[in-house]
Amino acid sequence: MITGAEPTARVSGLIPPGASSPRVIELHAGQVWSVGRRDDGFLADRPELAAAHLAVPNALPDLSVRELELRVGTVGVAIRCHRGSSVVVDGSVRPEPVVLTLGTNYVSPTPSGLYVDFELTVLRAEDFGEPAVPADSGTTLLLKINLEPASLAWTVGHALAWPCMPSRRRPHNAGWSGRDVADRLEQLGWTIAEQNMITVLGRQLHGLAERVAYARLTDGRRADQVFPSWPPWLDEESSDETRDQRAERRNRYVAEALWRARAVGPDVIDG
Repeated sequence: MITGAEPTARVSGLIPPGASSPRVIELHAGQVWSVGRRDDGFLADRPELAAAHLAVPNALPDLSVRELELRVGTVGVAIRCHRGSSVVVDGSVRPEPVVLTLGTNYVSPTPSGLYVDFELTVLRAEDFGEPAVPADSGTTLLLKINLEPASLAWTVGHALAWPCMPSRRRPHNAGWSGRDVADRLEQLGWTIAEQNMITVLGRQLHGLAERVAYARLTDGRRADQVFPSWPPWLDEESSDETRDQRAERRNRYVAEALWRARAVGPDVIDG
């Protein structure tokens, strides 16, 4: 196995080779580990498999434990299921392969929840360096949209614009419907403290669209007086579109406008 000086990730809650109880295991780039029930009789004749097998504690000899494979890269870990089925991460069923990047996730070794999830923490991330900010040339038209930090609009704006950002983490769902934005809020661990979250989220998305529609440039001029057509989602309107399709197209343009106006930033997502 190829191992680097620094581990890519760390796993806890599983039993490493040669041990009888769970330990913390460091994962290095180039390694491939299997996760499942330990069959000592089977592994005794296969030392190469035994050396890379992580056992689920107290697993019974039935089909309740999935056989998972962990492939370790330099900045992430890919998880596959040997049977080609889905993988449960942080309580959500996701199609395999699931690629985990910087941060801590909880992976279920069983679809039934019979056994405790194991913890996988990715320690290394890509370094994109500091983003280069171009000098104002005097001819560049920059939008100005201010979102109050930690406000509900700021939170929804970041979840909405996440697919537009050069962030280290990527959203599971890069769609533009209200449900897609709600999925990204959940993925980020953010909540809307209202009983009818979708209704509140819809109002916030409408509010962000209004901010873009009535946005000004950094020199104080209104965007609709400068650009030939504003807001931008009006250019592609079609009578064949459904209401949902119009909303999704609008949300995509709003997300791009928030990113161009620097109203949202990847440091919030990656932090």
